[in-house]
Amino acid sequence: MNWQRHTLWWVVLLVSLWAVNPALASDEEQEMGVVVDQTVTPIGKRFYQQFAYQRHYLYPDTPFSVSIYEQPSARSGSIITIKGADTELARFVLSFASNWEDARVQSLVQSVENQVRRLKLLNALVDNPDLAKDGY
Repeated sequence: MNWQRHTLWWVVLLVSLWAVNPALASDEEQEMGVVVDQTVTPIGKRFYQQFAYQRHYLYPDTPFSVSIYEQPSARSGSIITIKGADTELARFVLSFASNWEDARVQSLVQSVENQVRRLKLLNALVDNPDLAKDGY
């Protein structure tokens, strides 16, 4: 009888801890990253759609968000800038005649994703005061 009270007490304690701090539960929800569209022209919109589709296909559970900015130009096409965490990750000219096939967009998505992950890792290392005084 005594062991049943102790078991019940532990169950109540664990349930109350999970209610107070949901991060202790094993089924944590992870935020998904999004691709923010800041394009204006039809060419920029098409590139955004290809990029977002390929990113969702290659990295469906990525927690990082990126933004695609477009600066239209009448002479050379559009200047596309991809930013993540307020840092410029890629910048290139998207001409009117360029054909962005899937392999080219996939390589750009992989490059941007690797840069974002590297940037987050470096920020985590630099923000840690224990590691900062050793090498930074």
